[in-house]
Amino acid sequence: MKNIMFKKLGTIMLALIIGVSVFSLFPTVTKAETTNVTWKNGSVVTSLGSVGQSDKATVGKTKGKWYWEVKVSHSISLVGITGESGPKYQGYYGYSGQIINNITSDVRTAYGPTFGLNDVIGVALDLDSDKIVWYKNGVSLGANTVKPSELEGSQVFPMVMNGTSGTMTYEANFGASAFKYSVPEGFLPYQATGESTKPDPSTKPDPSTTPDPSTKPDPSTTPDPSTKPDPSTTPDPSDTDGSSQPTGDRAILTVTMDNGLDKEFDLSKKELSAFIAWYDAKDAGRGASFFAIDKHNNNKGPFSNRKDYVIFNKILTFEVSEYSTK
Repeated sequence: MKNIMFKKLGTIMLALIIGVSVFSLFPTVTKAETTNVTWKNGSVVTSLGSVGQSDKATVGKTKGKWYWEVKVSHSISLVGITGESGPKYQGYYGYSGQIINNITSDVRTAYGPTFGLNDVIGVALDLDSDKIVWYKNGVSLGANTVKPSELEGSQVFPMVMNGTSGTMTYEANFGASAFKYSVPEGFLPYQATGESTKPDPSTKPDPSTTPDPSTKPDPSTTPDPSTKPDPSTTPDPSDTDGSSQPTGDRAILTVTMDNGLDKEFDLSKKELSAFIAWYDAKDAGRGASFFAIDKHNNNKGPFSNRKDYVIFNKILTFEVSEYSTK
């Protein structure tokens, strides 16, 4: 077991400590470099004034897994993807709750609920698996028959279309600011560059995600959360041969609040990485002011799930004690 203490010493010191101690055992969460993405008018807001008029983003993608959101201002709206040629080849989710797929032919299939004024339509484009999933106000609408690879040209672009006469606006968020809803696991904000599919720390983790129960350790093997690891067990940084490095797949996260209260959580490797990514991003001025942590074995009462929301500016220090269930 190894014990790692993090203190709020500023962005540079925090990043150094995390890189040396925790990230040697846990997956690296990269901060995505970004490039500005807008509609063709140079803004993230576009106005379309006639039926069938469409607009597309200034940047296309050829591979990777990408997410963006579009807030609509009218009940007759269409949100989806297009190829390099423009409106001829498109696939989109329509206001009537249908998928309209005219990539190869004009096929309409029932898909999800209707949507309209001020609804936020999320789009998860997976070019690696050749599929796309739409979200309405943070709720996934599931699989469909649209295949992005069938679009004309090598690039795929976000697009919107006016479904009726009269002017309507579409406000996109390609990742320049915090999304209204959580980015699906494994996806990057659309305006991020690179090929990594690790979540961007500037995005909010999904507080509704329930960890796989199969990853929970046998309660009989779970360390006593009240027992603090001996600091003398902290590994020597000079030890590089890996002989003393544990292969911990879980950790006890102890968060000390500014009022002196300690909060302890038994987390998986994935949950710990998400917490550290959120903390690091917020310390740099990005992301949500709070983070939801599943209480897991501390869940008391008749509830199926309970979460503890920790506030960034209330955290004094936090400590990570890793262990293996194997």
